[in-house]
Amino acid sequence: MSRGGSDGDIGIVVKPGSSVAEEAALKAIRTLVKNNVKPLVEEDTWRNYESLRKFSKFSIKKDPPRKIIVVGGDGTLLWATQRVPSPEVIFMTVRAGKRGFLLDVEPYEIEERILDLIRGKYKIFEYPRLQAYIDEKKLPCALNDIVILTRKGRLVRLTLYANGYKIYGIDGDGVVISTTLGSTGYSLSAGGPIIDPSLDVIVVSPLNPVQLHLRPVILPPGHRVDIEMRPDSGDAYIISDGQYIERIGSGMKISVRRCGFPARIARFKWWENYYEKLYTRLLTYW
Repeated sequence: MSRGGSDGDIGIVVKPGSSVAEEAALKAIRTLVKNNVKPLVEEDTWRNYESLRKFSKFSIKKDPPRKIIVVGGDGTLLWATQRVPSPEVIFMTVRAGKRGFLLDVEPYEIEERILDLIRGKYKIFEYPRLQAYIDEKKLPCALNDIVILTRKGRLVRLTLYANGYKIYGIDGDGVVISTTLGSTGYSLSAGGPIIDPSLDVIVVSPLNPVQLHLRPVILPPGHRVDIEMRPDSGDAYIISDGQYIERIGSGMKISVRRCGFPARIARFKWWENYYEKLYTRLLTYW
């Protein structure tokens, strides 16, 4: 199968191992073909689903089409946004899972929304991302969060700075540094606030600190967060969007800054029903 395609082609990324996502993807592909648009299947998806192997494939890291339909859950979207090399890619998101808080198109409306995508009847939202550096080594950008998490349950001792000014020291399981969009993810579980998506901030949330008085801190979007692993700290992992993981140890320094380009997502009715989605998909999740 050939790779890549023209500007008019539309890519498909599908959550692996999901019959619901597979069915939704096939429905999306049928709609594209019906409207004379060539579907391209991301190469990992192509390998995961035999039903999709009759279509051409593409590499999301090397030659992604300008528009990509993500079918699955939040993790599928995070996986895809972390791998695109270009700020020109626009994602359409189809929910095919239990939660899927970041995805706004339901399976029953796929045909209508794809027609809107083809005709340009959508609004692009640009979501700022964060990027971590370990001694200037770049990690992949995160749409949701950068997490420093204890390894083997050992106490992690950190000192945090915002633009060079000390915020506080944390002795605990680590820290979550999230975007506005990521405020409803791991940060929320760590006791952080829900941030309205019209705001642009950085949320710093300690993970199970020994110092019970420590609370989350909200920072302006342009701030740099520096983290020192103190000499007496246990080892930890640094995790970008739950996708990229690397070990870090005592004495290491991490810097978290704004990523070079945002994730661009086509939204259709996102702003009209955000709080309804917040309630139905998150606050009444169980």
